[in-house]
Amino acid sequence: IVGAGLAGLCCARKLHQEGVSSLILEASDGPGGRVRTDTYDGFQLDRGFQVLLTSYPEAQAQLDFEALNLCAFVPGAMVRQDGRFFRFTDPWRDSGTMMANLFSPVGTLADKFRLSRLRSYVRHRSIEEIFEDEEMSTMQALVRRRFSKQMIERFLRPFLGGVLLDQKLAASSRMFEFVFQMFAEGDAAVPATGMQAIPNQLAASLPPDAIAYQERVHSLGRKFVKLTSGEVLHADNVVIATEGLEAARLLGYDRGISARSACCLYFSCKEPPVDEPILVLGGGSRGPINNLAVMNMLSPSYAPPGEN
Repeated sequence: IVGAGLAGLCCARKLHQEGVSSLILEASDGPGGRVRTDTYDGFQLDRGFQVLLTSYPEAQAQLDFEALNLCAFVPGAMVRQDGRFFRFTDPWRDSGTMMANLFSPVGTLADKFRLSRLRSYVRHRSIEEIFEDEEMSTMQALVRRRFSKQMIERFLRPFLGGVLLDQKLAASSRMFEFVFQMFAEGDAAVPATGMQAIPNQLAASLPPDAIAYQERVHSLGRKFVKLTSGEVLHADNVVIATEGLEAARLLGYDRGISARSACCLYFSCKEPPVDEPILVLGGGSRGPINNLAVMNMLSPSYAPPGEN
């Protein structure tokens, strides 16, 4: 199995449960792929802003949530608009906020009812039904549902743009509805000790010699892999569990593989800009910052004492 990201770890875990031996070849020094956490001067720094949606069916099947000691965000967001903060949360899960949401300037009163209908719609559909539905861009889907420009620019674009890494909202409407369903049905959370705890938990369920670290694959075939060291390993089957660009290299694809990227900036301060574990959105902002989160408001272990 090439790659010790979440896909490779889950593949090896399934094979192990079925009594099939496997070996994961990982080019880096630890498990997780893009789901990693670094420690720097007492701060825990996830590699990019990441959360676990607890309603993901595969996450529920593979992970022990209790052992991860998950810390959840407030369901919703704090929207910064015209120099002020407006709290806009899920009234079905954040009790006592219904009236405040209805009269928030984040969107019109009609927008709030449209959001409620959308929530009800996705919650009553199976994942299979969502991905078999008519496909269009996320923006087209929002316009079709008659959300106002105000609602799109102040809440939906920064919120969905951060989730889908797509400020233009050109991503598939199917993915938008799936993600919206996941947010409606569960928490956005992080393990108390950082996102690295997720791949660490998966790796711990494997035999001690199941992962070979700092072993980069040079090339491969259906029943062998050649390492950059020149060593050739033979197997009954080879599974590629890398990100798209590396998979394309290994498979010899000439066509480009598209990807989206984002820059995550960490900074420390003595006084946090918000005093609760809530996502802050730049509502209608044209600057480089899409969203902000004070991670030690979720879990104190993300920052040393006296820092934020």
